[in-house]
Formats: sequence, C-alpha cells, structure tokens
Amino acid sequence: MNKLQGILPPLLFGAVLTGLWQLGVFNRIFNISQLQLPLPSKIIGVFISHLTAIGQNAVTTIAPAAVGLILGALLGYWMALIIAAFPQGGYGLMILVTIVNAIPIIALAPLMNRWFTVPFITKLAVIMVAASGSMTVHALQGLKNVAEEKLDLMHSCAAGKWEVFLRVRIPNSLPSVFSGLKIGVSAALLATIISEFFSKETSGIGYMIKHSLKVGNQRPLGWAYILAMSLFSVALYAVICILERRLIRWHASRR
Repeated sequence: MNKLQGILPPLLFGAVLTGLWQLGVFNRIFNISQLQLPLPSKIIGVFISHLTAIGQNAVTTIAPAAVGLILGALLGYWMALIIAAFPQGGYGLMILVTIVNAIPIIALAPLMNRWFTVPFITKLAVIMVAASGSMTVHALQGLKNVAEEKLDLMHSCAAGKWEVFLRVRIPNSLPSVFSGLKIGVSAALLATIISEFFSKETSGIGYMIKHSLKVGNQRPLGWAYILAMSLFSVALYAVICILERRLIRWHASRR
C-alpha cells in the first residue's frame, strides 16, 4: 500500500499532463504548431509503425550507453577509493575530476570523435567521463560519512586502517554507489545522444533524432526516437533500483 501511494501521485500527474498535451492545450498556450510539437497519439502511432527500425537503432545506442555507464561507475568508484584512502594527495585527484567534469559534453564529444576512429570507442570515452564524476562524488561521500560509533568499535577491537576501510567504509558506501548510478543513467544517455550527433555513424537514436527533426515531414519520427530513449532511461533506472533492493537489503537505509 505504501509503495502504491508513492507511485500513484507521479502517475496521475503524468496522466494529466499527457491529457492536456493530447487536447492541444500546450500547442495553443505556447502558439506551437503540431508539426513542431506533435500530439502524443501521433508520436505513439509513429513509434509503433517504425518499431523495427527504432529497435535496430536502439541497439547501436544502448550497448555503448550501458557498457559506458558501468565502466564510468567503476572508474569513478576507483577514484573515490584513492581519494578516501589517501586524503592529502587524493584531493588533487578530486580537483582534476572536477575540472574534467566541468567540460561541456557538447564540446568534449566532437573532440573525442577526432581522437578515436571507432565510433563505439568514442561513445564509450564520452560516456565514461560523463558518468564517472557523479559516482566519484557520491561514493566519496559514502566512504567518508561513517557513524562515529562504528569507527570507535573497530578501533576498540584494534582494527587497522585498511581493515576499517574494507569492513566499514566500503560497505557504508554502497547506498551512495547506487545513488551515483541513478544520476549516472541520465548523464550517460545524454552523453550518448550528443556523441551520436557528431559521430560518423548513420545509425543510432541520437543520429536519427538529429536527422528526423531536421526534415519537416519526419518530425513525429524524431519524437518517436525521443520516446524510445525515455523508455530505455526509465527501464535502466528501474533495473538499478531493483538491484539496490536486492543487493543491499541488509543496510540500515533499506529498513
């Protein structure tokens, strides 16, 4: 019942917005033609009629997005471990992470398309940069924010620094790791789409969005590809939430 109460309000809010959109309310308020902002029924119709092509292009986009998110998360967690284990020298690494993540993806993507000749590798590099930053920040917070009584208990048992790190700090960081992954989903998918805007490939959701929205009579198709990316984003977020419930159900944050 509690889960239903948490899900119902956003579903109702989304249903109301979709209904107003379908009635053309937003088109009239903002004076936007249906060619520029198609109705949901039109977008869904085009989505269904082009489902095979959308699925083929989705594979080109989803594979590097998922792999890049995982590699970026591993890279970000590794950097967080270094910073937490060696605070004096590690903060220099944190400054470097901040500087790299301050570079706009829209500027980084065309540069990496010139650095790497294989489109898949290019997308992986861009996604890893986009996803690693949030993971570093969240994982570091989980590694550092440990309850004092836990540390006192370990010290009273004569536990060394590395034993405290392995038995207390790393388990304590797991909820923060999943928070970093959830934020990394949107960052990774956005990086994938932007990377495909500048890629040499003529496939992928990002390429098809750019191509379809440039051609007037294909704009509903562009919105159908945007819908596909949104659905994949929600699905990936849901997978991470399920893994979080299964893997860290023992943690106090899940009780």
